[in-house]
Amino acid sequence: MIIETIVLDSGHSITLLDQTRHYFGGYFHVKVLACCTIPLLRDYFEDDSEFNDAVTKMGESVRFERVLEKMAVPDSDIETVREQLTCTFRETAKEYLSSPEFVPRFVRSEYQKRLKKSSRNSTLTSIMCHYPS
Repeated sequence: MIIETIVLDSGHSITLLDQTRHYFGGYFHVKVLACCTIPLLRDYFEDDSEFNDAVTKMGESVRFERVLEKMAVPDSDIETVREQLTCTFRETAKEYLSSPEFVPRFVRSEYQKRLKKSSRNSTLTSIMCHYPS
């Protein structure tokens, strides 16, 4: 269930989704997922080659996600805890997410993570091919 959509100065929108679930007895795991789909733009990369490689590895967009959560919340406190989590997110995260540098930096960071993961997988495959079990 969508709790709220926060429109950022950058034009992107962060959606807050309620993912609260029963934990045990009369207690709940209050969980709010903050997410935003960010399209890959050429301007976020050094050159066309890097941009094309990023699109090949990541697709047309990358997803920003943050989980806000608290465990073992009594049924009677769910609404209050959910509001505290979303309020804290708005107060702390909205400013840095609205920064003009955030989106390009986040996209490049995700691209670098994919590059490292690809490099690590290539190394593991090479090792496994040279040293069969």
